[in-house]
Amino acid sequence: MLSFRPVLPSLLRSLPSILSRHKSHIDKSSVPRLDQADLQEKVTLGSGPGGQAVNKTANAVFLKHLPTGLWVKCHQTRSVEMNRKIAKQLLVIKLDNLVNGENSVENQKKTNEKIKLERKKEKTRLKYEQRKLESLKEQSEGQDGEIS
Repeated sequence: MLSFRPVLPSLLRSLPSILSRHKSHIDKSSVPRLDQADLQEKVTLGSGPGGQAVNKTANAVFLKHLPTGLWVKCHQTRSVEMNRKIAKQLLVIKLDNLVNGENSVENQKKTNEKIKLERKKEKTRLKYEQRKLESLKEQSEGQDGEIS
C-alpha cells in the first residue's frame, strides 16, 4: 500500500510559491467570520413583483450584525433557507468592506480586473503600433523601388 504522508508536507511547503506565481491571487485570510451570537435575524413579509402570493408570505430575511450595526435584507428567492444563506454572504461582504477597506476581497477583485484591463489595453496599443510600423516600412520599401 502506498503512503502519501512524505509527499504531503513537501506539497504544502511549495504551495505558497505556487500561489505567488499567479498575479491575480486574492487573499481571503482576513475575511471576518460571522458568529451566530452577533446576528439578529427577522423573517419579514416579501414585497415587489409577484402580487398577492409574494406579499402574503414571510420569506424575506433581515440580518443585522449587532457589533457593527450593519444590516442586509434579502428577498431573492421564495425559500427562507436560501434567502438566509444569501443574506449571510452579503453581510460577510459588507463586513469585509468595513473592516478591511482596501484589502477586502471585493476591492482586490476590482483591482485585479483593473490591472487586467490595463494590460489588455497596452497589448492592443502595441499591436496597432506594430501594424503601423510594418505599413510604414512597406510604404518606404515601395517608394525606394520606384525611385531606383
